Amino acid sequence: KLGIGIAGLGLIARSHAMGYMKLVDVAEIRGVCDADPSRATAFANEFGGKPSVTLGDLIDDPSIDAIDLILPHHLHYEAAMAVLDAGKHLLIEKPLAPTYRESLDICRKAQEAGVRFMVAENTRYVRGYVVAERIIREGVIGTINGARTYLSSNEKTRLQQPDFWGRRYSSGGGLIADSGPHSFYLLKWLLGDFQEVCASATQVFPLGAEVEDTVEVTGTLVNGTHYICGFSSVSEIPHSERLELYGTEGGIIIDQMANPVVKVFRGYLDFAGWAVDEVPFGPDGWHPGGWHYESVLEEVADFVGSILENRPPTINSNDCAYSIGVVEAAYRSLRARAPVEVSFS
Repeated sequence: KLGIGIAGLGLIARSHAMGYMKLVDVAEIRGVCDADPSRATAFANEFGGKPSVTLGDLIDDPSIDAIDLILPHHLHYEAAMAVLDAGKHLLIEKPLAPTYRESLDICRKAQEAGVRFMVAENTRYVRGYVVAERIIREGVIGTINGARTYLSSNEKTRLQQPDFWGRRYSSGGGLIADSGPHSFYLLKWLLGDFQEVCASATQVFPLGAEVEDTVEVTGTLVNGTHYICGFSSVSEIPHSERLELYGTEGGIIIDQMANPVVKVFRGYLDFAGWAVDEVPFGPDGWHPGGWHYESVLEEVADFVGSILENRPPTINSNDCAYSIGVVEAAYRSLRARAPVEVSFS
């Protein structure tokens, strides 16, 4: 069996662990680590593996072939480099790294190391988006000229906790840095490169954190598509995502809180639309059947499969690095209070 080590046992770690538990015939959790020893012990008791408080213990364990990094954002670069230096396969949660340059360094290092490397960007495995890609490629809605995304969550409780790393920019916090990579990756994957970014942000609730809680990023893609990406970490609805695509022959609406989740409209007189039945309604994002939970299981299975089958994973992790460049452009726009070109150097 493929030996797995999980580093960082926060919110999303349980979904990752369940992904490996679904693959018990071919993969096994052999080590887990967290700065909180009691959390590491409890997690190991539930999912297996030897508990530890240091990443080095996982790296030094010869029974561990691949490491799944689920750490605060500011720790990603150093941890990823250490894993790759050890020649172990790497799955790393988004955002890949705090900066575009660091993200590229990790991608290059992984290629040099000759290991399987993948960013855990669950967006690529959300069933509604996979269907949207197919519909776009088939030309059903024509040439896309407009796109809108919206990601809603509620982080009010955590934003008030003094020890929550996401409250501070210095530890990788910030709504654009946290949620932005999802939408920016999605648009890059489905529609292509970004050309211009104009960002506005505010803090609607003064909870003691220094980071923004409400954001809108607008602009154009290289192909001329106008886009709007909205984000909120203080919304009073369940964690959810929405994508709207507008083309010359119709449009697609994907809403994880709607049933049906995906509807396709073929022109402005198509009031009924066409419901895509193959995408089930699963609004609970953190439990079996939920859209988010199921996409994480899919990404874990793809990572394990890429190692065992000696193939590239479905996701292009270079696009995840690209999304960090868009994040940086959005923050430049905020500081300049003006649109900025998306450039990479």
